[in-house]
Amino acid sequence: MALFKNKYRTESHRLKNWDYSSQSIYFITLVTQNRKCLFGSIKNNQMVLNDNGKIIENELLKSIEIRERWFFHNWVIMPNHIHLLVEILELSTKNNVETHNVETHNVETHCSASLQQQLSPKNILSRKPNSISSFVGIFKSVTTKQINSLLNADNSDSIWQSNYHDHIVRNYNTFDKIYYYIKNNPKNWDSDSINPH
Repeated sequence: MALFKNKYRTESHRLKNWDYSSQSIYFITLVTQNRKCLFGSIKNNQMVLNDNGKIIENELLKSIEIRERWFFHNWVIMPNHIHLLVEILELSTKNNVETHNVETHNVETHCSASLQQQLSPKNILSRKPNSISSFVGIFKSVTTKQINSLLNADNSDSIWQSNYHDHIVRNYNTFDKIYYYIKNNPKNWDSDSINPH
């Protein structure tokens, strides 16, 4: 861990010199603080969302709708984390999204996040627009505020771990494995490494 402003923080696992707003496919995982199961539970191998989970789902759906350059291949909300398989598309010369012939699949608990919140000048300098880190930062902030309000909790306490996991998907085999990992995540909850039990 590195010392920053007299506090220890986790080193970033981001790939150095990679533009995380560039065209590629990304596997993203966000985990709740202390792996607390806030979003619902698994019953009969399916995720059952509680009110917190419905907030997460609603924000994911908003993100899917507003992020024109992003294609959400698959996603799942789990009791204490979410997985997203997202492709950032290249803009065409007319500033429209290129069309891709991609087969889509519906998974029980899928979706994207709201960008209505304005970033502070500090965040604008540190997060590139339309990047993975910008999306994650806004998504965490918006969902934390809504869930803390629902729970009557202090809004300064994030419901999320400070970091997140990302993986750049470089080939079809990896894409396929991740796609089905996400799809089958509720069925495999008992053996999930993020399951606190």
